[in-house]
Amino acid sequence: MKSNAFAEKVHNIPQGETSRKWTLRADNARHYHCMVSLKESPLFLVLNWRETAVDSVRLVGIFRLDLDRLLRDGYIRHDPVDSRGSDVRLRIVRNNDGSFYVQSRPDGPRYFLSRAD
Repeated sequence: MKSNAFAEKVHNIPQGETSRKWTLRADNARHYHCMVSLKESPLFLVLNWRETAVDSVRLVGIFRLDLDRLLRDGYIRHDPVDSRGSDVRLRIVRNNDGSFYVQSRPDGPRYFLSRAD
């Protein structure tokens, strides 16, 4: 990963690397969140989108996320909130304009990932 990148879009997941696969939906609050470990950094995330549970899935992209940097700058948070362990809450949000962001809470800073085509 570039030294100044919080996240970067990649074409594939390197062999042997672990990954997560998430699908966001419009009929499910347009966001997805899960607890992940900082030990997984960099985290490879296959991000998909669909309007409803019955619509076809569209690939948004594959992203390599630097969890340590995202945490340091407030885009993700420890879970539980006041802890300092290795567990963090990663939340991906789709905005009304079709843009996808990493954002820990609705009123917090957000990091742009991609725009849906």
